[in-house]
Amino acid sequence: MAKRYRYHDYDPALDSAAEADAILDAMADSLSYHGNVSEALRELVAQGLGETPGLAALLEQLRQRRDELLARYDPNGLVAQLNKELDAIINQERTTRSDAFASTGDEQHLLSSLELDALPAGLGERIRELNNYQFLDERAKERFEDLVDSLRSSMLREQVNQLRNALTTADPEAMAQMMNDLAGLIERFNNGDDVEADFADFKQQYPGIAADDENFEDFMARIAESARLTQSLLSSMDAATRAELMDLMDAISESPQLGEAMSRLGSALASSNNWATTGYGFHGEAPLGLGELEDVMATLGQLDELEGALKQASSPERLSELDSAQLEELLGSDAAEAVNRLKQLADQLNSAGLIDREGGKLALTSSAINKLGDIVLHRLFPAGQARLLGNHESRQIGNLGTDLSGETKPYEFGDPFRLAVRETLTNALSRQGGGTPLKLAPDDFAIELTEERTRAATMLALDLSLSMPLNDTFLPAKQVALALSSLIRSRYPRDYLGYVVFSEVAREVDLANLPSAQWDYVYGTNIEHALLLCRSRLRHQPGYRQILLVTDGEPTAHVDPDSHEVFFSYPPSRETIQRTLAEVLRCTRERITINLFILNPDNGLRGFVNDVIAINHGEAFYSSGNTLGSTLVQEYVEDRMKRANRRSAS
Repeated sequence: MAKRYRYHDYDPALDSAAEADAILDAMADSLSYHGNVSEALRELVAQGLGETPGLAALLEQLRQRRDELLARYDPNGLVAQLNKELDAIINQERTTRSDAFASTGDEQHLLSSLELDALPAGLGERIRELNNYQFLDERAKERFEDLVDSLRSSMLREQVNQLRNALTTADPEAMAQMMNDLAGLIERFNNGDDVEADFADFKQQYPGIAADDENFEDFMARIAESARLTQSLLSSMDAATRAELMDLMDAISESPQLGEAMSRLGSALASSNNWATTGYGFHGEAPLGLGELEDVMATLGQLDELEGALKQASSPERLSELDSAQLEELLGSDAAEAVNRLKQLADQLNSAGLIDREGGKLALTSSAINKLGDIVLHRLFPAGQARLLGNHESRQIGNLGTDLSGETKPYEFGDPFRLAVRETLTNALSRQGGGTPLKLAPDDFAIELTEERTRAATMLALDLSLSMPLNDTFLPAKQVALALSSLIRSRYPRDYLGYVVFSEVAREVDLANLPSAQWDYVYGTNIEHALLLCRSRLRHQPGYRQILLVTDGEPTAHVDPDSHEVFFSYPPSRETIQRTLAEVLRCTRERITINLFILNPDNGLRGFVNDVIAINHGEAFYSSGNTLGSTLVQEYVEDRMKRANRRSAS
């Protein structure tokens, strides 16, 4: 028979739903462990999703970019390069003076040459002397002035230039006054004073310094960055080079008053920001010359800023605060695209109906919890192992062992296709709003439920005592509950499943709260109380009844019937063991089977398990955390099939 194919318009919603399912799959372990959606998203943002790198990988890229710069340059070569440029200027002037003396015989040219020969050795000292020197060679003069301007604009104390640019007509004395006023504000701010009112006066006195709506702390942080880079550069140099540059900073300050104001402002900024003095750790060989200095230090500053932003952007919402242009410039378009995808994680889950925003808090929906159980179940039994769950697919629909129950449910993939025609057509009419032709959509299909001739009522009792996380068995125990829920919902929808968790006492939880159930920071494994709650819940349930008990420890606690207080003892007291076995006997009398799934057993626990089996005639399974899920689910299915076969044979 020839195959037939049906084509339809592309529906982007299918891709969106698949993407949301992939996000939930990546968060499955985290959500199973603590059920905190925000925390799971933070972990996913850090680790990445599929081929999309997370923040940890982006931070590593950033560190590699920084290391490339640090491995290339040696800032200690800066003074040597500046001295070399200054020597060239001096030699040019000396040559011009010598030529002038030779052609005119004017001894003033000879004296000026001797003045150049007598210049001190220090870089800062030579610049001070040349500031007062009358150049004959105009080109040499221009080169010197350009060098000094370059030093002022790109090497040190760039915050001075930011302030200078705002005061384009300010002379050195006015600059010094403004810097002293600003330093005074910073010093008072550092002492805890409220300076916002005085800062408003400062902005009026020096217009253009700050934006009208900029507060003082943000303004201070903005101008502090270049000062921090200067401090980091100086700290990256050896002591001799640092001393040379400190002297050079004073030499290019234009006036003693401005130099003092710069020093005061720098100290105030450093005190406010608690700068480290360890430096960047340059370890290259190429001299960091004046031409590269501005770009290199600016790039390092941007990398520092981006690193801080990435470390703080621990959630999709905080990622929106990142500068996309800066991210692309420093780490490339792939990094920018990765961050853009990570930004959308919560929105995609919300659009797919997998999370709700309740009062600003993210919570899993019932659909997400069901999908979470499906994910865990499919991990335990991949597609190739479906037969282990009794999934013998056939195109023939049989009714062996089943009768129609009169109830219907929405069709889900994997359900036997016993089409409920009336409900299916009603769903289509409701969606389409009447009219012909009537077009069916996948969500319209409903199927008829069958009455299983065998029905099981199960209570899953999970040990959440402190030993579970210590033994790395907490996550497998939580996931087995989710997987069992998925199995029963999809294959045995008429079965009953309830949950009890226990430590020093037991409590019943529903499926919606199961992912967020956490271990208790208390001592005690109260199996007696857990069995009591399970027995109470199963008492009025029809069909086969069982308790699946998952624990890694023998009973160490019970509830005193008189005082209603918890009694704890390790090693277990005789009274605790007896009370627990008495509850086992009550379960047995009420025809409730107890099957035990034991993790990390010791001799004491094995002895207790043997006593339970002798009384109740259930089964015990010893497994590691890695095999707990497959062991328990497989046992549930096999036991279910055995009972169905026995009932069918009868």
